[in-house]
Amino acid sequence: MRGSALPLLLALLAPLGGCSRGGTTGAVTVGEVKPPPPFDWERPAAALRLGPDEVAARLGSFAWEGTVAWSTAKGERKVEVAERHAVRQLATGDFSADGTVDPGRGPGSESGKRVIWARGMSYASSLHPASGGWRERPTDHGRGARRFRDESFLLAGEVAGLLGPALVASPAGTASVLGRPVRRFALSLDRARFAPGPSRLSSEPPPGGPDAATKARLALLDGREPIDASGELLLDAATGAPLQARISALLGVKGDPEARIRVEVDGHFTALGGQVGPVEPPRNALPDERKPRGVARALEQAGLGRKKGAEAPPADDADEDVAEE
Repeated sequence: MRGSALPLLLALLAPLGGCSRGGTTGAVTVGEVKPPPPFDWERPAAALRLGPDEVAARLGSFAWEGTVAWSTAKGERKVEVAERHAVRQLATGDFSADGTVDPGRGPGSESGKRVIWARGMSYASSLHPASGGWRERPTDHGRGARRFRDESFLLAGEVAGLLGPALVASPAGTASVLGRPVRRFALSLDRARFAPGPSRLSSEPPPGGPDAATKARLALLDGREPIDASGELLLDAATGAPLQARISALLGVKGDPEARIRVEVDGHFTALGGQVGPVEPPRNALPDERKPRGVARALEQAGLGRKKGAEAPPADDADEDVAEE
């Protein structure tokens, strides 16, 4: 399972157009960053694109929770999906991230995953009880774990990216969050400022053109038409970090007047600094076993295993993306 954000938004038309879930967007933040530059208060919505590592560089350790509810409708057909996400990011660079998706298909349909990056090792675990044990992911080197974490934490930023310059953040006073002064901004939509940007179509499409899933994604990305948006953004007054963000957006699709996509994102910090719990390697984590040895063990027990002295098969040292599980 992937984290969320634009991968889900790309699949919004899936139940309506045969599209499957997939795809990633945005740069994955790295574990070590330079001291952050001063925040540009002329562009408050840019705070939604600050990754967890940069936010931690500004604020220190933090804990964050977020939800996203989205629906697609075309004529009388409608699909609704809900998600829950959590990130615990330490100033040291270690972190944990959880994500679950409820596709609205009844008991047993919910899926999810947990990742941990601690002491230089990635760990991953499914949320399903039958396969929920933690496993080491030594070849990930933190890359897949960070991608999964960022796709959760940047939920609101991905929605803002779909709206582009049409999303307007207007000053709306001050407040306090977790004991820190914040600047409040009201979010709205100025449709006249919307620009879809460059096409996602490849200059060299595959023979026969893109498949149905790709066509559905491109229909949204290249043909999206914002209809309405609202929300609120609360930025830390000292650093610009987004301590709370709520966005509700309604989009249409060019050339398909029946298609409607609504997404509602709500993310907020729950703890800062010393109030953030530790991130430790999971106890009793199983070793990496991408190629189960069940068949090999059976052959060995039958005396059909590899002969002593025979050359061992080459190790598969390809980087594993834990976000793909």
